[in-house]
Amino acid sequence: MSKKWMERVTPESMGIPSRSILAYLQELERSGCCMHGFCILRHGQVIAEGHYKPFTAQQRHRMYSSSKSMTAIAVGLLQDEGKISLEDSICDYFKDRQPEQVHPWIRETTIRDMLRMATCFVTSPYQMVDNPQHDWIRTAYECPPTHRPGHVFSYDTGVATVLAALVEELSGMELMEYLRQRLAPLNLSPESICVKVPDGKSSWGGSGVLCTQRDFAKLALFSLNLGQWEGKQLISREFMEAATSKQIENGKHGYGYQFWMGPHGFSMLGMGGQMAFCIPEADMILVTTADMQADNDKRICVEDRFYELVLAQAADSALPEDREAVERLERYVSGLEVKPIQGAVHSPIETQVSGKRYEMAPNEEGAWSSLRLGEVSLEFQGDQGVFQWDNNRLEFGLGHFVFQDFPGFASAEEAEGVPPVVYWYESERPVLHMPCMTSAAWKNDSVLEILCYAIGDFLGTLKIRCVFEDNGITVQMQKFAEKFWEELQGFQSGFCRN
Repeated sequence: MSKKWMERVTPESMGIPSRSILAYLQELERSGCCMHGFCILRHGQVIAEGHYKPFTAQQRHRMYSSSKSMTAIAVGLLQDEGKISLEDSICDYFKDRQPEQVHPWIRETTIRDMLRMATCFVTSPYQMVDNPQHDWIRTAYECPPTHRPGHVFSYDTGVATVLAALVEELSGMELMEYLRQRLAPLNLSPESICVKVPDGKSSWGGSGVLCTQRDFAKLALFSLNLGQWEGKQLISREFMEAATSKQIENGKHGYGYQFWMGPHGFSMLGMGGQMAFCIPEADMILVTTADMQADNDKRICVEDRFYELVLAQAADSALPEDREAVERLERYVSGLEVKPIQGAVHSPIETQVSGKRYEMAPNEEGAWSSLRLGEVSLEFQGDQGVFQWDNNRLEFGLGHFVFQDFPGFASAEEAEGVPPVVYWYESERPVLHMPCMTSAAWKNDSVLEILCYAIGDFLGTLKIRCVFEDNGITVQMQKFAEKFWEELQGFQSGFCRN
């Protein structure tokens, strides 16, 4: 076997039938999983890899909470340099961002506690403290704690954000640049970056890494091999053994240092389907990128079907080559694409409603899940259309996608060179470019559904349902995204003006 990792080989050469991978991908399609890409590795080699159009191998992709595992690796590298100890109190650092009186339980909190999600907070401090400066590091020292640290697992994105800031403070480099330099043999792409927290001072290590799918796969392979890369130990093996093994009980399979334990090993898990499942006994990895925020059960399907259809077929040695099966798999992978919403392209009422303007009845202040639209209209022309609300215009394809920038956000030119900042505080909206792809379909003669995917540095799904009745319309909007499209969620009815 070649000593160089990440080379492309046939599945059979690594003991996996091509037909089992094909069956797995077909099952994901049948299940309606909104996949962006996948990569399967065994014995350090890539046995199958693909991207769902319009996503490409070169495109950097938001990793969401899989960023936490990458931040943990950076912390391990800091420890190797002697710049920290995992037993240090977090109060040994960022003294200029601490109040005069810090609660004793916060002073007890160690870096190891933070890695294990065993802090003294019930959730992320930046969500619980009035923070006019938007300083998410300061909140970790100011937030009133709920319990002593070190004993109870409580998922907290804020800890990885503080740890990323610590890495940047002590290394003098941004998080991804530090990983790129310290893990140089992995050859991580120069385009990989991390979204900044709202004050712009540090990287959002809990959710903000943007890297290619190959970068993600390399970091998963590096972790599976406990910090070794092609014979070179790049980080303490002891640290990686601890990071990727159970360090605290979480009511499931356990949690390591920003890695999840699972039924067959450990994983990096990011919102929407940015996942790397590392299976030590089979020396195998599944990496996925996706946007399944609208249906978390799909994420579970991606994992479970892999174990059933691929892992269960793994042999201990190479299988006879099956050129026909390999070619069938390659043809299928070459045709992968994100699917538009399914339904009819036309409706008998299409011409009746096209161009009509509907004045929306104001929802009462405080009405639960209510929209605040002033006027809406729809126009249809052939297999395309436009949904307009107030001064916003969203184009869609019927049976296919239309690509555009989502209205109300910055253009690509305006965002050029501006570091992406987490979109959190509506009152101080950052410069964000929001490219999207949108399709629509008639679910019956009077119901049109529009499906919009954000496909840039921030991923998300927006569903719009327009129900026509007599001379009126009811609009329902559902957003499945982080902290944008907040105003596009709820219900509202209106009547035709013309």
